[in-house]
Amino acid sequence: MSFLKLFGKQGSKEDKNIQSELPYFITLVTLLAASGFAPYTIFKKIREIEVLPHIKEEADKVIRRVDNLGLDPLVVMGQVKEKSKSKALGEFLNGYVSAIQGGGDVVNYLKSKMDSIFEIYANAQKESVEKARAIVEAYMTTQIVILAIYIIITATTTTTDQTLSFDPLYLMVVLPLIVTAGFLIVAQKMTKPKVKEIDWKKCVMFGAPALLIAAVMIFLGFLPEYSVYILAVSFMAASIWPFISFQKIQSFSLDSENAAPQILRDIAEARKAGLGPEKCVIKACKRIDFGYFNGVANAIANKLEWGIPLADIYHTLVKEIKNFQILVSFRILFEIISAGGGNVNTLQTLASVSEKIQTIEKSKREALKPYVMVGFMLVGITGFTTLLVIDSLTSINLQSISDETKRAAMEVQSKSRLDMLAFSVVVQSWMAGLFLGKLTTDAYSGGFKFSIMLVVIAIIAIIVVQQPALDIGNMFANTKNVVTPVP
Repeated sequence: MSFLKLFGKQGSKEDKNIQSELPYFITLVTLLAASGFAPYTIFKKIREIEVLPHIKEEADKVIRRVDNLGLDPLVVMGQVKEKSKSKALGEFLNGYVSAIQGGGDVVNYLKSKMDSIFEIYANAQKESVEKARAIVEAYMTTQIVILAIYIIITATTTTTDQTLSFDPLYLMVVLPLIVTAGFLIVAQKMTKPKVKEIDWKKCVMFGAPALLIAAVMIFLGFLPEYSVYILAVSFMAASIWPFISFQKIQSFSLDSENAAPQILRDIAEARKAGLGPEKCVIKACKRIDFGYFNGVANAIANKLEWGIPLADIYHTLVKEIKNFQILVSFRILFEIISAGGGNVNTLQTLASVSEKIQTIEKSKREALKPYVMVGFMLVGITGFTTLLVIDSLTSINLQSISDETKRAAMEVQSKSRLDMLAFSVVVQSWMAGLFLGKLTTDAYSGGFKFSIMLVVIAIIAIIVVQQPALDIGNMFANTKNVVTPVP
């Protein structure tokens, strides 16, 4: 995979937005066409669907040209390829128009396009996994390169007895944080959240007190020997509320993703038995094995029994669900039922599409899990290695100083420098958790869990490095003092 393909601009932003909505647009067109609706009527319905805003805008352009200029709908649809920035949308509509004008099997053409667009969608999800793998490897390689540069600068400076205009330790303190922030921005460009991020204002409100207390304690020198641990605890405390909040949101989203295909499949099977579409929905939504989605599903059944219109039920659903794919599935379901198209074949096709989407998303989550573990191992190893190498180099330099007074002053300075590096490692571990969360859950909010774990790993690394058994400087000193017996 080339660098340009991974990070480069792939088409306009509008084109990418339309492509993300295109599978659901083709599905809706296919189901409505199978129910007997003409293209003009289909586009009038699509312009009312807020959950597909970019496709809605294109549909609105088509309807306005037909109504205002008096053009034939098929002619206007054929012109979309030249007037729209989405080549894929134009090609689909051109084929749709050709199938109608040629007198062919329009529904069969639409179903074939629907199957092919979801194959493209599945391949796109696989490619996103490869991008995640590539960016994790690039991130960790960058961290290792920074450490190698520091070692080379330190070693060459010591051996040539040169004095640098800057302290190379600052390279290890500042540069990894800048690199991590840069990769956080890259991850933001790569993924689009499927669930709503936690409000950052609430995160600040709950996290600021712990960070503020830690800052005051460190600034005033309260328990100076434990300053690094105070900072680490404050970061973990600040992450607890966002972590718990997102876990609830994610659990609800996963239960929704699992429940939607089951509900649609139950509706299709109940329709085969001769029940009316609304009664099929009521029967399917009264199950109690949907986890966190039970309340929403049961509410849909109760409202239908009370005679509340499907449009009102959907507007309530939008307030409770933020998962784009679930909203689209229910919007299509309610649209074809309210339009009188809730026949067996239509509902069965919708159920199959929903099951296909669930399989694709589940496969993507499973494929991303190993990269989380790789990220954990590499971040932990890199943090430990960085601390160990710098502590060892400092200890070796101290062993070369014979003046006790100067050595004592250098020990104090070295302790301060190592504490500064430890602060950097803790902050970087916390930021790396957000980075992994963004890649694996498509939301920064999903990274607070990883941040807590990585900060714990960083603290363990700091404790281990401070143990006398790992003092490489003393090891070298002891080696020099060993007298080899003469045989």
